[in-house]
Formats: sequence, C-alpha cells, structure tokens
Amino acid sequence: MVTLLIATRNAHKVGEIRAILGEGFRFLTLSDVPNSPEVIEDAGTFAGNATKKAVALARWLGEAQRLESNVAALKPGVQKGLFELRNGPRAVPARSAQENAGALGKSDRPGAQRAAASRDGSRSGELDVAFGLRGDRLLVLADDSGLEVDALGGAPGVHSARFAALDTGTPGNSTTAENNAKLLRLLKDVPLDKRTARFRCVVALTPARRSAQESASPVCYADDLEIQTELFEGVCDGKIGLTPRGRGGFGYDPLFIPTGYDHTFGELDEGIKNELSHRARALALLRPKLRD
Repeated sequence: MVTLLIATRNAHKVGEIRAILGEGFRFLTLSDVPNSPEVIEDAGTFAGNATKKAVALARWLGEAQRLESNVAALKPGVQKGLFELRNGPRAVPARSAQENAGALGKSDRPGAQRAAASRDGSRSGELDVAFGLRGDRLLVLADDSGLEVDALGGAPGVHSARFAALDTGTPGNSTTAENNAKLLRLLKDVPLDKRTARFRCVVALTPARRSAQESASPVCYADDLEIQTELFEGVCDGKIGLTPRGRGGFGYDPLFIPTGYDHTFGELDEGIKNELSHRARALALLRPKLRD
C-alpha cells in the first residue's frame, strides 16, 4: 500500500486532499509525527516552497529510520540510555503495538494509534515496526498554493497566507479575515471585469528512503531527494468578488468566483470545488504516479 505523509496540520487541506485522491491509500499528517522539522517557506515560487518542505521531511524520515534501526540493534540497557539522552530521563519509552492497541481500544479517529505511538517518543522507524509500514511505499506530499490577482501584479502570490502581516512585519500567517480585508481594500476601485485572478497550486512528491544505508553526505542526500522529487501544477482561473460570500472552504474561497460560475468557492458544494480547484487539478496529475 502507498502511505502518504501530507506535510500539513491544516485539517481543511488534509480533508480536501483525501477527498480528491480517494480510497486506497494510507494517510498520515504532521499531527501524526510530532517533532518533525519546521520548514521556513522562504522560496520565491510555489514550486520552491513545496519542494523544500517535501525534501526536508523525506530527509528527516530517512534519518529517523536509520536511527531507529541502529538503536534496535543495541542491548536494552543501552537503548534506554540513548532514549533518555534524546527525550529526557522522565520520558516514557514507546510501547509496543500490542500495548498501544490495548491502551487505545477502539478509536474512530484516523491515525489515533499512530499519533499515540509518536507521542510516546517514536519516529518513523517505530511507526514502521508498530503499524506495519515497513512494506509500504512511503511518500511525502507537500504543496504550496496561493492567489494571484492580475490588478495587483500577481500578488499576494507566495505571500498569500501572510498577506496582511506584510504590512506590520508580524511573524507568522495572518488570519483569513485580515487577508480578505486587505485584498478588498486594495481592489476597492477596480471594476469587477478587471478583478481577474487565479488560484495556483504546486504539489511536490518525494519518496522517503526506507533503507538503513548511510548517505556519504547529508548535502548529497538532500540533493538526491530533490532530484527524485516530482512536481505537479494546477491552476483555477476566476475573479475576485466585491464582498465575501459563503462559509465553505477556507482562505480566500469566499471571495473567489471560478470562471463559468456565479458562486464563490465558499458557496459551491465541496464536491464541485474538488473538481474545479487548483489543488484538485494538481492532484489529478499526481494520482497516476501513485498507481505506478
């Protein structure tokens, strides 16, 4: 089975990706793998940011895999010492799959057992052992996307998530309300027929190495992962409405009216949006690769 680690904690995005890709895959998110690296999205393009995230996570998974393989070969007492050195003397070692299953009982939450194992101190190698992922094809899926408005010279673009924060220098992303308010303010004198825009999404797919072989150089290893990364781009054209409409979706969805429709993404049924959206179009190109 193909296991996809989706490089986000955004529940809306995860739900959208799962709905578009459909059944037949095992999905993990960053919520299932605590202590994963925080990647600063400072590239100048969507492709650059998506690639940076996917490669960083794939590299981290490979390093974790090798670490766990090496520790598993040590005597129990040495394992315990290394665990305490890495996690602190009061940390609780990861339980076995059987102990986790007994403690968790029946859970309807996807990934609950995987998350519980991770909270006990495990990383990718222990996910392999505890949940049978060792025989899976493990891939990291990362994306970057944003809104490009022609009247603003393509802005907010790669800065879509922190569009409003650019004015204040506040670190982190802005709220949806702040971003939408700034967009409407900048377009207040632009007529509807000149408010053309598009959502653009680039999805990066990077294989996570499952071998315990050491790379000659971390830099070469990262470069190798970047070479193996495949990119898929999707675009959805439309225009920016005069006021927000609808409560569906997230981000700029209540303002974006896709070409051929009178309703915003915030008003359209989720099923229709998942056929039209930029992310849906990028994932439609990616899906056949998962069947190879």
